[in-house]
Amino acid sequence: MVKVQVGEGQNTGDINLYPGKNLYAGQKPFIDEFDSIDSLENDLLNLASGIYAADLAIMREEREHYIRDIEFSINVVNLHAFERIKDLLEAALLIVSKDNWTINFIQETGVPVSNFEWQQNNGAVLLFSGGIDSMCAAAELVRQKQNVVLVSHNSHGNTVIDNCQRNVHSALEKHFGESIKHIHVKVYGRNLGEYSFPGERENTQRTRSFLFLSIAALVTRRCGFNKVLFMAENGQFAIHLPLNQSRVGPFSTHTADPEFVDTMRQIFRILLSNQEFQIINPYLYQTKAEVFSLLPKKLQEQAHLTATCWMISRIPGNKHCGYCIPCISRRIALEFNSISFDEYAHNLFTMDLNSLSDTDDKKRNIVDYLEFISKFRKVTDSNKNDLCMEFPELFNPTIEIEKALNLFERVSSQSFKVLSKYPSILKIIE
Repeated sequence: MVKVQVGEGQNTGDINLYPGKNLYAGQKPFIDEFDSIDSLENDLLNLASGIYAADLAIMREEREHYIRDIEFSINVVNLHAFERIKDLLEAALLIVSKDNWTINFIQETGVPVSNFEWQQNNGAVLLFSGGIDSMCAAAELVRQKQNVVLVSHNSHGNTVIDNCQRNVHSALEKHFGESIKHIHVKVYGRNLGEYSFPGERENTQRTRSFLFLSIAALVTRRCGFNKVLFMAENGQFAIHLPLNQSRVGPFSTHTADPEFVDTMRQIFRILLSNQEFQIINPYLYQTKAEVFSLLPKKLQEQAHLTATCWMISRIPGNKHCGYCIPCISRRIALEFNSISFDEYAHNLFTMDLNSLSDTDDKKRNIVDYLEFISKFRKVTDSNKNDLCMEFPELFNPTIEIEKALNLFERVSSQSFKVLSKYPSILKIIE
């Protein structure tokens, strides 16, 4: 069990985080945008940034020790409001990170928020990550003449993702010939004088979407909107079935898991006293290729500005690695729509895969991906039950099984159409 404490006067944890010192929680850009911050907004920013920082600071171990046990204690002014969401919060963190979180709220001095009146302005807040899906969603909202506010987050020093978000935003404004509001909030752990933050960081960042949604929920409240358009994640990654048994549970990301999104909706409805609050993923049952096809052709040609690969800031020339599962899915989506970019550090589709070791991630990832899509090559009435038994993740009240199976059948069809063009891949398929 790792103990994390957030707040002044709390220094008995294994990791001690102090907002404004070794934890930059995003209050300044929020105040710069909205001229003020109330105690509830301050509490939620400290909570979300503290959880995100703890996620970064606590390294996962290998295999059976991959799941972490974290006791997280935080000072809050609005104690009663946060106590009401404690169980839901622990459930949400379990879903999104697959870690065991115990949350403790400690009373902080201050004036709790009592006025929860919401306005009824038309519009939506969109989580704007700088990836293809959020670019497509932003373009759709602008095209529909909706009043949209884009909200971005990234860590200090991650200039590659920062530039992606800003460049995609600029490309959208240029294409549509209008100004699109973009709010950028940075959150990160840092060393500041005697207040230290661990130098070795955990890369999985499973709780990033909790932070992202919390920031967006507060922006929604300030804008008077009742709807947050979630990360606009294609169904392939939102439902995110494991490619095989070695990738079950914590070994797969669950950042847009429909159950997590639904739990977060419940949390915000209670915490922010708005029973109409919605979190919507418009692409839940669409493939990445189908989402990308929604972009106007001129914007499709600008998709090289987006970032998909988590390693992009570590690769010379800021290229995508080319062999992680998100890179494979990205390339398939682009090429299915007749778009191709020279953006990969490794050209996985043309390399001699037989020359690679079976433990090489490049070979392992493409083999696992092919194994997965082969299972959905033809979904029939006779094999639906077998597929559901193999992927019990589908037995979830937030997922429509029929739509999900049809989704993965289309993922399979679109993937094989692209991959079959490459002789080295075709050898494995055959």
